[in-house]
Amino acid sequence: MEKTERLLDLVALLLDAREPVSFAELRDLFPDEYGGPRGAAERKLERDKAELLELGVPIEYVDPQRLDERELGGYRIDRKSFFLPDPKLLPEESAALYSAGAAALATRDFPFSQDLQHALRKISLAGDTHAVGSAAARRLLVVRPGDLGRAQKLRALGEAVARRKRVHIRYESPPNLEGKPGKRSERDVDPWGLAFRGRAWRLVGWCHEKREQRVFLVDRIESVEINAQKPHTPDFEPAEGFDAAVEADRSSKPWRWAHHAPEEVTLRFAPGSEAIAERVFGIGDRTLTVSNIDGLVPEILSLGDRVLVESPASARDKVRGALERILLALQRPVEPEPEPARLPAQEERSEPRQAAEQDGKRERLRRLLLIVPAARRRPGIKLPELALELGLEAQELREDIDLLGLVGRPPFSPDDLIDISVDERDRVSVTLDQSFSRPPQLTPLEALALAAAALEAAPADPAVASALAKLTRNLTPKARQLYAQLAQRIAGSTPAPRGVRSILAQLRSAAEQHRELALEYDKEGRGAAGERIFRPQGVIDHGGVWYVIGHDVGRGAERTFRVDRILSVRETGQTFPDPGPLDPARFQREQLFFPSGHEHAITLRFSPAAAAWALQRYGSRARQLQDGRVDVSIESAGTGYAVQLALSLAGEAEIAGPQHAREALRDEVERALRRSQEII
Repeated sequence: MEKTERLLDLVALLLDAREPVSFAELRDLFPDEYGGPRGAAERKLERDKAELLELGVPIEYVDPQRLDERELGGYRIDRKSFFLPDPKLLPEESAALYSAGAAALATRDFPFSQDLQHALRKISLAGDTHAVGSAAARRLLVVRPGDLGRAQKLRALGEAVARRKRVHIRYESPPNLEGKPGKRSERDVDPWGLAFRGRAWRLVGWCHEKREQRVFLVDRIESVEINAQKPHTPDFEPAEGFDAAVEADRSSKPWRWAHHAPEEVTLRFAPGSEAIAERVFGIGDRTLTVSNIDGLVPEILSLGDRVLVESPASARDKVRGALERILLALQRPVEPEPEPARLPAQEERSEPRQAAEQDGKRERLRRLLLIVPAARRRPGIKLPELALELGLEAQELREDIDLLGLVGRPPFSPDDLIDISVDERDRVSVTLDQSFSRPPQLTPLEALALAAAALEAAPADPAVASALAKLTRNLTPKARQLYAQLAQRIAGSTPAPRGVRSILAQLRSAAEQHRELALEYDKEGRGAAGERIFRPQGVIDHGGVWYVIGHDVGRGAERTFRVDRILSVRETGQTFPDPGPLDPARFQREQLFFPSGHEHAITLRFSPAAAAWALQRYGSRARQLQDGRVDVSIESAGTGYAVQLALSLAGEAEIAGPQHAREALRDEVERALRRSQEII
């Protein structure tokens, strides 16, 4: 008997048992599986129990003290805890939850995609299939551009975080802006948590080499190997009070790096730019706690004259000194373009070792628990249709049905086995379900996958929040506790900036209901907002930055607006025809930029110290020069992006041309210097 069949037989037996089944009875009922030396049989049963618990099967051992008039304890499965009750979701809750899950799965690198798929199927089988299955597109899209191999790494890391298993990683640190290239190393890491912050997935854990907590960019991890020893025994416990989102967020903000004792920095915002405090720095006033002044300076510089450092004087002087260096460089004529460097032969890099897929037999067992309830729910369903509903190939489902026909309770007479069959017209029918009539309860990881998808794809959606509350309320106390622990260790999204969540909800609602809007949009963040009459098609979370895309009525063309630059939204009272769903393929790009025909080329020139960073950031758009510098050409309808980037590099980049873009950088620097005189 293969392991999958044995586990299903054990579940069928315990679900049907009226009282706990002792170990001695199990040895008699399964002599080929739990017979032989007692110690080895006990260990085998405990491994089976651990695997079933991971799948959400609430198998437990009951001590004799808890049983009346019994000398021996026994194993049982509480039927009430095993089955997923109908969550009684309202149609709008089902649609919202389903669309959030679909959007998360479309990102391609959602770390718990398999758990999420199982959760959605269980909910559809336990409740109103029609309400879930007919969920309309919710006009949202989540895009995580970058490494296509990231999905497998994230699945492996997510599994290691959930099971608390140590990983061995091969890692290349990113180049810095001081000319130091990235360094390769191999590390043993206890993966405490995983979070998407600062436009990147980050692994937070205990590095055994450095003997301290470290944060690793997942895109820089070349390979992941999970410790295979004692797979059901945790290797570590995270630090008390650990929160992956908090730690990853800190690592994404250089001014929060723990380089020195925290100090208060007072900022001053230009009139009309006050929203930057909340939307960029996440503060409600002008005071920012900083533990790395050098990490704050590039952020302040990038904002030009919109933000000044008021105190302390040392931080103010650093910003002013950087501005003066940039201005001095701009006063020198642009050097003739050097010859491009002759590129050295590329180092032969080994292919990253991909993390192994989750064990196929385990995944097969998970889906086998759903086949009977799915077939019972729709008697006579055609096999290809049922396969599509379960995400399987038809032949794969046929093989699973053949295996289920061998599953049941000892002594395995015909009446003890599951009676499921496919007739000559490919219709699937279930005559005897042997207690597999309904889908099993959500596992903590499946519940977490739903919550992570909701937070990633549908923040501020009350329908999603209420649906999640109903589902988690039905978890067993132990599962709820594990769910709460995992929720602190895995964060799959970057929350929308403070101050824009209600605007985001308005935009999404208008896109769903085809209502025209008037947007007050401040493109430069200077308080000089203009009104745009806009027909939103949908909202997009692109690498952690929220956008709305649709038809700009005034310009008669499609436009994309950053949500954190929208100051207000109001409805015009007009509606518009359905523009159709968003096409995910359009947005799988590093930058959410669509040419309008008014762009021109701007050349950014990076110093030798910033060359490695520029080559890594811009790839094929970067050109190495003989003197060690790097030129990058960008297409832009304005100069704002190039100016902001040049400023943020604190003198390690300049605009080489055209002249009007170079003058725009000089004007911004001079304005910032003049404003800084107000404080002295």
